[in-house]
Amino acid sequence: MRVPRIGLAVIVSAMFVLAACQSGGGGDKIAVRLQLQWFPQAQFAGYFAAAANGYYTDEGLDLTIVPGSADIAPQVVGSAADGPEFTIAWVPKVLQARESEAGSDLVNIAQVFQRSGTREVSWKTTGITSPADWKGKKIGVWDFGNDYEVIAAARKQTPPLENPADYERVIQPFDMSLLLNKQIDTAEAMIYNEYAQVLEALNPATGALYQPSDVNVIDFNQVGTAMLQDALWARDA
Repeated sequence: MRVPRIGLAVIVSAMFVLAACQSGGGGDKIAVRLQLQWFPQAQFAGYFAAAANGYYTDEGLDLTIVPGSADIAPQVVGSAADGPEFTIAWVPKVLQARESEAGSDLVNIAQVFQRSGTREVSWKTTGITSPADWKGKKIGVWDFGNDYEVIAAARKQTPPLENPADYERVIQPFDMSLLLNKQIDTAEAMIYNEYAQVLEALNPATGALYQPSDVNVIDFNQVGTAMLQDALWARDA
């Protein structure tokens, strides 16, 4: 697949300008680090494609891509004085970090996601088609600030679902095992990752892969509580 160069070039150029300002604009290649929000996957394909095509080198950057993990909070790592020069993190998580007592100084230099990739997935048999149907259900979410869209959607209902008695918020692992084992009624999923995990799993009733017709999908872009995800951040300092 041919990777569009324009979007990558904009991001690379933004990184170069900031790095050059920090280094004083010398002629040698500037060593910088990019902290990924998660383990290397399709979500970050553009950054690896840019490296493979030599875009960073062309701009005088010696880039090291630092893998993320469940234990990495990019919005915190990227704010540390000795942390990576650039970090990828979801917008609401950084906004929360900036408002916290610690006071992150990250600024958004390139907004990669233009709409939310978050979904809430349930089995068709549950009849859950909107956040209003979450009342009294086990709702799977991720922790570490990845659940803001779900919480906002629950509170947006009439009457709002905001008390512990309204629905059970279950912290799920970063896979779809709880949903596949029917231990929760809905699961949080990214359209480019966990949703695909469901469709790549075998339906024990049929022996074939699950189909989109087997599930209901709540899209937070349609609910009205969508929040922007991946952005490229640098320290204000």
